[in-house]
Amino acid sequence: MVVSMDKYTVQCSLVGDAMIGKSSLAKAITGQNFDEGYIATTEDSYSASLSVAGDKYSLSILDLSGQHDYDQVRTQEYRSNDIFVVCFSAVDRESLESVRDFWVPEIQQVDRKRPVVLVATQTDLRQRETDHITKEEGQSLAKQIGAFCYVECSAADKTGVKGVYEQVVMATLKCRKRRSSLIKRVFSR
Repeated sequence: MVVSMDKYTVQCSLVGDAMIGKSSLAKAITGQNFDEGYIATTEDSYSASLSVAGDKYSLSILDLSGQHDYDQVRTQEYRSNDIFVVCFSAVDRESLESVRDFWVPEIQQVDRKRPVVLVATQTDLRQRETDHITKEEGQSLAKQIGAFCYVECSAADKTGVKGVYEQVVMATLKCRKRRSSLIKRVFSR
């Protein structure tokens, strides 16, 4: 398992269907302006710094293609991260179903040990849609897929964006601590 060696560096992959706001979520934490246009992503990287519990962390964010037929490229990248940020749009029920039926199974084929943070994007659009996904539905799916946590955000108004990445750091640290404890137990016998 290849993971970041620097305890203050976190490498994460953003996955989810196309056109649900993954790139906007990545750009929002880096301070880039929100762009309402859509440009299909094959793979983009972003870097950001974030303070969590008094420590400063460097985030390396890999925004991967939401097109299902790019699976070979995506799964190669899965091996080099610490955590998965699995996204769906709060106003796109099909993207929610894809989390359960496509994204989580694809991730689990490669690695079942790395943590997952489930994120609802585009929450600012809920007021326009009558059939939006509720917070309770998101929490239920997070439990069903074994996610570390569930977070909601809007890159357009920046609501919850920092919280997403704080949870990414906390989940990564918890996973590293658990892995370190396991290694110590194995080698102390």
